[in-house]
Amino acid sequence: MLSNGLARFYSKGLEQLRKMTGVANAHFRDNQWEAIEGLVLKRKRELVVQKTGWGKSAVYFIATKLLQEERRGTTLIISPLISLMRNQIQSAKKLDLCVVTYNSSLEKEEKQNNERLITSGDADAVLIAPEQLGQSYFAANILPKISNKINLLVVDEAHCISVWGHDFRPDYQRIVRIVKNLPSNIPVLATTATANDLVIDDIKAQLGQDIEVKRGDLTRKSLELHTLQLRSKEERLAWLAHYLPTTSGTGIIYTKTTRDSEIVAQYLIKKGINAAWYHSNLKDQQSSREELENQLLNNDIKVLVATSALGMGFDKPDINFVIHYQAPGSIVEYYQQVGRAGRAIDHATGVLMIGKEDQRIQDFFTHSAIPKEKDVNELLRVLDERDGLRLSDIEPHVNFSLNKIRQIIKYLSCEDLPPIINIESLYMRTQYDYTYPAEKVARLIKLKEAEWEKLLDYYLYDGCLMQYLAKELDDPHAQPCGHCQNCDPKLRLDTTVSQDDLDDATSYLKTRYIPIQPRRTFASSGANAVAIYENYGFQTYSNSAYRIEPGLALSSWKDGALGDLVAAGKQAHHFGDDLIAPMVAMINSMSYDQRPTWLTYVPSPRHPSLVKDFAHRLAKALGVECKDTVLVNEVREPQKTMENDFHRCKNLDGAFTIDVSQGYAEPVWLIDDAVDSRWTLTIVGALLRREGATKVYPMTLTSTANSTKADL
Repeated sequence: MLSNGLARFYSKGLEQLRKMTGVANAHFRDNQWEAIEGLVLKRKRELVVQKTGWGKSAVYFIATKLLQEERRGTTLIISPLISLMRNQIQSAKKLDLCVVTYNSSLEKEEKQNNERLITSGDADAVLIAPEQLGQSYFAANILPKISNKINLLVVDEAHCISVWGHDFRPDYQRIVRIVKNLPSNIPVLATTATANDLVIDDIKAQLGQDIEVKRGDLTRKSLELHTLQLRSKEERLAWLAHYLPTTSGTGIIYTKTTRDSEIVAQYLIKKGINAAWYHSNLKDQQSSREELENQLLNNDIKVLVATSALGMGFDKPDINFVIHYQAPGSIVEYYQQVGRAGRAIDHATGVLMIGKEDQRIQDFFTHSAIPKEKDVNELLRVLDERDGLRLSDIEPHVNFSLNKIRQIIKYLSCEDLPPIINIESLYMRTQYDYTYPAEKVARLIKLKEAEWEKLLDYYLYDGCLMQYLAKELDDPHAQPCGHCQNCDPKLRLDTTVSQDDLDDATSYLKTRYIPIQPRRTFASSGANAVAIYENYGFQTYSNSAYRIEPGLALSSWKDGALGDLVAAGKQAHHFGDDLIAPMVAMINSMSYDQRPTWLTYVPSPRHPSLVKDFAHRLAKALGVECKDTVLVNEVREPQKTMENDFHRCKNLDGAFTIDVSQGYAEPVWLIDDAVDSRWTLTIVGALLRREGATKVYPMTLTSTANSTKADL
């Protein structure tokens, strides 16, 4: 029996729970109240490992409310995703808490207003991403003003703090330093739904062995799990188009790449299914990420086809299905994602498919998750030789993509003694020595490879699928669920795909033309937008008289249809006649003010007959002349090995020349085997325009844009 004081305290907590849930007779779940009590009354450090939908946010928001009644202070919540922050703020409003966020997506005015609320002490809780703890305005100007007012620190999705976690993020390592500097009487709450014993032990080692672990049953009783043996893209697309109209409610389809999220969503739309795609690089393609999340939350769309960008923290309690068109990288990642379904409904479905391409994609992500030793050392060498470089100024000195430069900088800046520092937007080498942890990196790669093998084992497992997941997460309560496809074979989903549906999906993949939008300038952007085409005499901003028209690519590289034929042709150094008719159909699908009367091509320096031979056969099929107009002036490194725009542009300057012996005062088709950065087509097209071609239409066999390097 509770003492009178504890009883009153419990009643206050229960009142807040009922406000937050909107349920008049709501009660705490197992361990929820114990966690709140431990934080507020006992000032403990706690690690809560509970399944998705258990109510981890209720613990820290109710604890925040109760702590505020005792003394004013600020709860600092470190959370990995902006989408999670939006959901959290809505939940906290029900408790009359002032919760603000500070992140890169905010407009200037909102940032300033939130900063005022935080520094004045009017914010009860502050939500930030771990990146804000680095070399940021927040870390330098806001955090120092509230560090002595923190009365609760929350680390959401705490598996990220572990080097063994499935979503290793270097920024989470900064949290460890904050925890070490907190007074011992400041409670700390770490929460996650995906931590096995290895991850838990690692979190304890970093946050303190005195942290108390509250671990619950991870079995999701509402989830009916299935694995489908459909390996080709056309089979998976055909099955989805047949299955989704038979399901009730809304759901998520996960893909591994941004390109595939668009391929799947656009096919479903074509089949009359209300779908949209979602990834981290939407730009102006359709609605914003927040708008898409709201469309799914409000049931305005049937299905959102998403990459892992829609992951931790997205909270829609009535998701009816989660389908994996491509596999995640591990059991814990799969549990995290499939756990989006069935949080507050009695029945939901989780379906895992693994495509033929998944192994190749997984290998790429495994080996690119941590920067390579040679790349890290090269960037350090460049900074060591200079007094400081802006981010855009680094590109000319290293043949790295901007994303890789950012990845290395983030990786190094999270070291306890960082070898680089950012001062007024300049990156500089510090006095601290740095040795690349080769053994640790090799160990992590082996772990990721082992995790992938476990997922493959799950895919082929003939026992209870939910029990398999729970055991892999070291859940001591793992039991057969009774309603997965193996526990009850009557529930097994039919994987039969009709030939008509298969033919339709195949046709879609073969006629999914990719727009080619030429570059509008003749140089890379930012600080390096200089006239680097010295040999060609092009200025930074292209003369409109030299601009070429939009064009089309026949396929996406290794897309399961024509993209596979192109890849095979590249490997054999010969493109077959089976690509001629599709190219003719694509070229004829475009409208022209004045149809070209001839075509030319971008010759391959290392395989001179590859594109030339195909272009001449294509010209014959189109009934036009093919001219060997573009000549290789100098063999350079393959353009695909150039990782950033500066090096791509420099590599092209002077590489090609135009045979000026003939007149070119007519529109022309410019043929190449592949397009990625669009620099080659833009510059070669400009050379043709300069020699008199009135219009240039770029046409390629495939697009490698948005492909992983594993695909190339």
